[in-house]
Amino acid sequence: MPLAVLLPVGLVLLLSLHEIRAVHRRNVAAAVQAVLSTTHKGLLTWARQTKATTAFWASEPSIRRAVAARLERRRDASALRDCPHLEELRRELNEIVRQNEYLGFDVIAMDGTHIASDRGDFVATRTLSDHDPGTLAAAMRGSVTIGAPFAIGSPVLDGGAPTLLVAAPVRAPAGGGEIIAALAFRIDPGKEFSETIQRGQVGTRGETYAFDRRGRVVSELRFSQNLRDLGLLAAGKRSALNVELRDPGVDLSYGVPSRLPRSEQPLTRMATSAIAGNAGVDVEGYRDYRGVKVVGAWLWDPELDLGLATEIDRSEALIVFYTTRRVVLAACAATLLITISMTLLLQRRAKDLAAGVAREQDLRTELQDRVRRLEGAEAALKEAVRIREEFLRFASHELRTPLTSLRLLYEHMVRSRAQPVVPTMGPKELGRFLKVSSRELARITQVINNMFVVASFSSGPPALNLERAELTEIVRRTVRLMTEQIEADGCSLELLLDGPVVGYWDQSRIEQVITNLLSNASRHGAGQPITLSVSSQASFAVISVQDRGMGITPEQRERLFEPFRWKPDAHGGLGVGLYVCRLIVLAHDGEILVQSGTGEGTTFRVRLPLPPDLGGDDVAPASEPGGGR
Repeated sequence: MPLAVLLPVGLVLLLSLHEIRAVHRRNVAAAVQAVLSTTHKGLLTWARQTKATTAFWASEPSIRRAVAARLERRRDASALRDCPHLEELRRELNEIVRQNEYLGFDVIAMDGTHIASDRGDFVATRTLSDHDPGTLAAAMRGSVTIGAPFAIGSPVLDGGAPTLLVAAPVRAPAGGGEIIAALAFRIDPGKEFSETIQRGQVGTRGETYAFDRRGRVVSELRFSQNLRDLGLLAAGKRSALNVELRDPGVDLSYGVPSRLPRSEQPLTRMATSAIAGNAGVDVEGYRDYRGVKVVGAWLWDPELDLGLATEIDRSEALIVFYTTRRVVLAACAATLLITISMTLLLQRRAKDLAAGVAREQDLRTELQDRVRRLEGAEAALKEAVRIREEFLRFASHELRTPLTSLRLLYEHMVRSRAQPVVPTMGPKELGRFLKVSSRELARITQVINNMFVVASFSSGPPALNLERAELTEIVRRTVRLMTEQIEADGCSLELLLDGPVVGYWDQSRIEQVITNLLSNASRHGAGQPITLSVSSQASFAVISVQDRGMGITPEQRERLFEPFRWKPDAHGGLGVGLYVCRLIVLAHDGEILVQSGTGEGTTFRVRLPLPPDLGGDDVAPASEPGGGR
């Protein structure tokens, strides 16, 4: 009993901890993704505002006139520095630089030369064109663009200072507005750019940062001093553009050096995924540029051409789970002790209850079994009553007509019994009497045969008397017996035979099928010709009976082969004739098909399989000249 209690409790405990861990991971994933998304939106908002400011000043008429005047000067340094329009540009744009805390401004001609700048040593040089040609080229094509941070290595600036450009096209003050230059503002990424990104953080050791396609961090990191202690950042250097997202393979915070030099270490898994253009989230943990296990989310922004990542140390991210796990384990241990005690105390009572439940279940099962048997007997009884009623209705209908005809004929004979037969009935009348009697007796025989088939098939398909037979002979023999009835119904018969067609069939059953189909066609053929054909197609013998009567509606065709479904206005499915045909054909592994349309007549087609050993030897294509009537 203790084992029986311990095992499920332990399993539940493991499943509970697993679920708690999964829920916590989902919460951590949602948190880092939310911080990343919020930071990304803030960064895009800053970028769009910065681009809007640049575009506004690039379109100012006074700026455009001053730039156009500058372009008329020679491109040497002395001519550009002595131009009075330079001071005009500096008066207007330096105020914008001061208000927005930019590093400075530059106006670059279409050939990449600085024609104006807040710094005199930039004039007549190609400093920015050499360092960020892509941003300037996009501006000169008509786009307002903000570039990725880069370090200017020119001696005219502080060596290696991070800079990013936002540039807009400057159009001619007159004419068609042709682009004549680009206005660029130099921005320190360590200020508003990095401040916007650093607002996104999770926990006390989490941070959000941006990086370029080379895997370099382009925003300022929160823990620069920690990076200097680890040897990842030189003293006096800023973290932007000086820290690469490389995986050292070990946790550098433990003082364990990497086996590879920094330049040979691969990019972190996060950086590799983001640079490939993928967004993702990882709460399982991966190494960051310090080798510390972190969880985080990342994306790549094609508009800024920068990656953005939000990360937090895995140990801090899972601290809530670790605390929860300790609490759950303690609670489960206490619960387990109480459960074992209660289990031992209630063991005897549980046995008694289990025995009572088992007895009740046995009684319920027995009762349900009896109810099912009674319901089955009731359903069988109802079906038997229905079949009996349908059978009686069918028999009374099918036998009434021929018996009435015979009764009238024989009443006439009784009334004439006092007189000699021959004087009362001439040879013609006597022949008619005998024909009618024979026809009605044949119909009674057909009904009785159909009833016999239904009764014999009710307990399962009976054994067929299969024997080698020639199908066209069976058809001719049946037609000879049916000709009189067909003519009495006002129809004529056209016989089309391809023969001989030899197979193994129960001849009496096949005759019954042909008899039923011809009888059905003559009854509903509206006095029109009936066509009976026999042929062989591939591995099947085909018997086709076609009348030219009123046809069968789709609704009638659905119930055509059901037994005892006769309706006074029906043109098919009368009694059980077609039902019997279907039973016999299926017993021969064949199929019966019907094709009909309202006003188009009806065709019944019976397909009987031919034996393989007779399919090619005894079946010879031939035709009976002219057919038969």
